[in-house]
Amino acid sequence: MRNIAKINERDRKALFQNTAAKMGMTDAIVEKDFWVCYMLDYLFHRCAWKDRIAFKGGTSLSKAYGLIERFSEDIDLILDWRVLGYGINEPWEQRSNTKQDIFNKDANARAEVFLRDTFLPAIISDLTAELGEKIRCFIDGDDSQTIKIIYPNSFSDASILQEIRLEIGALAAWTPVKYATITPYAAEQYTMLFEQPSTEVLTVLPERTFWEKVTILHREAFRPEDRPFPLRYSRHYYDLYKMARTPVKDNALQDNDLLERVVRFKDKFYRCPWARYDIAKRGTMKLLPPEYNVAKLRSDYEHMQNMLFGEKPSFEEIMSAMAQLEKEINAID
Repeated sequence: MRNIAKINERDRKALFQNTAAKMGMTDAIVEKDFWVCYMLDYLFHRCAWKDRIAFKGGTSLSKAYGLIERFSEDIDLILDWRVLGYGINEPWEQRSNTKQDIFNKDANARAEVFLRDTFLPAIISDLTAELGEKIRCFIDGDDSQTIKIIYPNSFSDASILQEIRLEIGALAAWTPVKYATITPYAAEQYTMLFEQPSTEVLTVLPERTFWEKVTILHREAFRPEDRPFPLRYSRHYYDLYKMARTPVKDNALQDNDLLERVVRFKDKFYRCPWARYDIAKRGTMKLLPPEYNVAKLRSDYEHMQNMLFGEKPSFEEIMSAMAQLEKEINAID
């Protein structure tokens, strides 16, 4: 990938245009996908903390496992909390809710200082040296645990942010994980042009992400009417719809221990007063949104259609599938 990152803009632009034409995507999406993959290759092979991070989230579902057909713009990373000075089991120590909240805030504060003062300067230096030009990287003004990277771009698309968001947090679970292969769309179509068409990245298994998504939907089922959900939150329903049509669903449904670990983690590190994690289990799991949020979610889903490729299920199909999946989860003894 590094050889393509260093070629002249005209040739790189032609590569992305030809790839987009072959795959029925926009030039801007193919371009950004390349830089997302390039960043993953850097982070897991040349970054000083390459052995202290793991890849998770929606982008891992599409790029590492091919489970969804959704273009994800972010790189969601888990940072080993030992980098922040904690013992391997220290975050799991028993605490009252008040003391746990204090610990969580301290962990987030430590992560923010590490990212700002240590991690960010290092990646700016590394990328500038590797690409031969100054790369703009900075902490997101709205989220101190997100680093924005402005990659070299030749195309514009109103629906695509011309930046890569590295979302890095220490309060996330590392297991289960495995090494997965990541390949840019351009390398899939023109492998011969790449000295290194793919990269191996330590990635959270999709079965855990399945239960992460299920418990997100369970929380959403209890979201109060006066608490609006974030933009593009309908992606979680789409992702689960796609995953439920693969063997990942069956594997996850057989692993109740993994579900319990996901719920326990969320309840300890991401407490939410209305999430009802106490009933996020077989027999009482909820996946359907409250009636007052259905129209808003439908509109949200319609506005993210440009991020989908391949099959684009209707919102009604997704809701029907969620109703069926809810029954399946709750029917298991």
